[in-house]
Amino acid sequence: MVICFRIGGIAHCFFIPVIPWPYIPQLPGPGPVNYPELFQDGIVVNSMQAVLANVADEEVRGALQSGINAAVGALARRAGEHVTVRPVEQ
Repeated sequence: MVICFRIGGIAHCFFIPVIPWPYIPQLPGPGPVNYPELFQDGIVVNSMQAVLANVADEEVRGALQSGINAAVGALARRAGEHVTVRPVEQ
């Protein structure tokens, strides 16, 4: 993402870094059969939930919370009826 401010006809741009989640857990056993990326996706969604309190703007925070709620629902649907997915209260 790039955020640019135009001041007096000159653009001042700031490149917003991506914080990578290189952590992919090595789990014993056969792992999830119908959704092998379940834990990796869960780590990313849970990390976004953890940083939610750091979002300053109320509208942005609300939009992010809506997205997190949708992502948790998608994780649960994709994982199947035999799996429970729920966010942990921060």
